[in-house]
Amino acid sequence: MATNKDCSGGFKTRVATLVREVGRNKRRLSKLSNQERRSRNIWAKAYQAFMKASDQLVGLTVHHTKKEGLIKRKMSEWPSQSIRLTKVRDALRKQIEEVEDELIKLGTKLATLTEQASNEGKNVDSIVTQVFALNETVVQASTAREECLSRNVFPRLLDGEGNLRSQISFTSADGLRRVVAMVNTMTIVRGDLAAQAKTEIEKFFSRFQETAEMDRVVKPLYDLTRQLLVEKIDFKVGPDLYRFIAIELDPQIFPELALAQKLLRQSIRSEKTNSYIRIYERKSTTDNWESVTQS
Repeated sequence: MATNKDCSGGFKTRVATLVREVGRNKRRLSKLSNQERRSRNIWAKAYQAFMKASDQLVGLTVHHTKKEGLIKRKMSEWPSQSIRLTKVRDALRKQIEEVEDELIKLGTKLATLTEQASNEGKNVDSIVTQVFALNETVVQASTAREECLSRNVFPRLLDGEGNLRSQISFTSADGLRRVVAMVNTMTIVRGDLAAQAKTEIEKFFSRFQETAEMDRVVKPLYDLTRQLLVEKIDFKVGPDLYRFIAIELDPQIFPELALAQKLLRQSIRSEKTNSYIRIYERKSTTDNWESVTQS
């Protein structure tokens, strides 16, 4: 099963691991420092006891007593005790040095990794920004192409009698570029826009009811828009729709129809644009046509 892994996730995990390791070593360093401090205090107390016993021995006026024996035994224990306590202290100091060295290494790794993560974050931001910008360009270009096809190409698929042709070609004046439109079916994929267009057309109906006095310009528009609706619920895709969206309407005179026309142009899409529109080019008029990549 595929997983969606963020590119920055690896750096975040490694940084978090290093931070935890630094924390563990700092806690260990604190514990070792406390132990080393206690070992020095123990040594200092033992030394003070030895010096006190030495002073006591010097101050004795009566010798060969039990007290003198205790003092001498205490003094005789000091050399071995000092060596033992010194070894403990030195061992703790060595561990402290090792932990401090490890913290320095971890700090260097963490600083390096943090810098790498920062650079990677900038790179990821750059990638995301570029992809979004390019995607926006593609969407804008696709929308502009669909608008151009709906306005200029699809209406020309109608012949003089209003029948829909299977295809039509547009060749440049120099004979080197050609656009071939092959549209069999058009669908209204934006139902919300079609619904808004229907509302605008009904507003037009409410303004111009069919009467004997209806203007000779208004009457054909009234009849044509009536043909667009199927039971006043949806739009019928066919020659009447293409004819309607190709009409040049004055938005000052027919604001409702002009807006409905705009909405319908936006709502109409070919099911698969690349399947219906082909683009060709050639180096000279004697060469064969070559297909141009469209996506």
